[in-house]
Amino acid sequence: MKHALLTVTAGAALVFTACTKSKSTVSTGPVLPAEAITTTTLNGGNVKGVMLTDSTYTVNGDLTVLKGDTLKVQPGATIIIPGNHAFYIQGVIDVEGTQQQPAVFTSPLQQPGQWGGFQCDSAKAVTFKWAKILWAGGPDSTGSTRQTISVSSPINVDVEDCWLIGGQDNGVGVYGAATVTILRNTIEGEGTNDGEGIDFHAGVTGTVAYNCIWGGAGSGIKIFTSSTVQIPQTVCTVYNNTCVFNGFRRGFNEPGRGILVDAFSAGLYYNNLLVDNYYGLDITASADYAHTKYGNNFFYTTIDSCRKYFYPAGSQGVVQTSDIVSTGTGVNDPMFVNYSLINDTTRVMPSSFDFHLKAGSPCIGKGNTTYNADIGAYTSDGQGNKH
Repeated sequence: MKHALLTVTAGAALVFTACTKSKSTVSTGPVLPAEAITTTTLNGGNVKGVMLTDSTYTVNGDLTVLKGDTLKVQPGATIIIPGNHAFYIQGVIDVEGTQQQPAVFTSPLQQPGQWGGFQCDSAKAVTFKWAKILWAGGPDSTGSTRQTISVSSPINVDVEDCWLIGGQDNGVGVYGAATVTILRNTIEGEGTNDGEGIDFHAGVTGTVAYNCIWGGAGSGIKIFTSSTVQIPQTVCTVYNNTCVFNGFRRGFNEPGRGILVDAFSAGLYYNNLLVDNYYGLDITASADYAHTKYGNNFFYTTIDSCRKYFYPAGSQGVVQTSDIVSTGTGVNDPMFVNYSLINDTTRVMPSSFDFHLKAGSPCIGKGNTTYNADIGAYTSDGQGNKH
């Protein structure tokens, strides 16, 4: 009984203390980060700090993140860029949206090439997670279109779960010995007459997986070292990507591919789903074929003239026994939930399109299990693209 009495007494004291404290507490609202950016109209110049959750910012001039500085963007922040302005990153860019609250970068005029994107050529680190980056790629001072995300530094580049839509050039372009992690992104309608969804050059290494790339002017994914210099070599692991309807705007003289492996590059290429691309998987004569492995890739087209280009003439690539290759429309259809061949002049993928796989798809259970049991970006184990 004595022990019980002590327990009750202590509990009563705790209740009394809590009640007393609550009477003296004054609500001050959420605590802002030390470097919160509270000015919502940014007219150009240097910028650092934190763009806040659920805040809307308007950018009316080029913004530069200096060496040694960091720009962070919280979930749910919306950044509107009305003119042809760009983010120039010399320090660190860290965009951390969430599935429930993506960060958004957009233009009021929802058409390709309205603003300058992220020019990170001398950056120290680049991270984009759960961000919508829309209508970028406006021209630079020479009139040349700009990549949506451009990097030319030997740094870590991490782009995950993002949407890159309606850029005027490459969606993600990385040049130099960077280490990349490009996962579960949706990339739509990149490039007017040229431009790849993902374009790596000059020593890039890393992983490209579970991306859905539709309607690009050039190739969905391009892996390239150099036309003249073999080292540093671009070597990537590219698996479980869904590449659909890429390569037509660039035309027959230089058609785009679902995946292009070129110019002394190498790597591993498995479980990719390639549908209605001008060319399929092109491992060119100048690629490092001895150090390139591939298989369990799926080829399908509703365009009869493109069927002969799954592995185009002159390519070192040949059909593997583990590949699934359609021999006619309706034969080995991957069975998307909803997709049809359309005129892509708007460069906006219809919202009704859904590249998840129906039950019974021949892509399910046919992957190289080192990567995933299924083929394509949308896998039945939930590890793939979340969009």
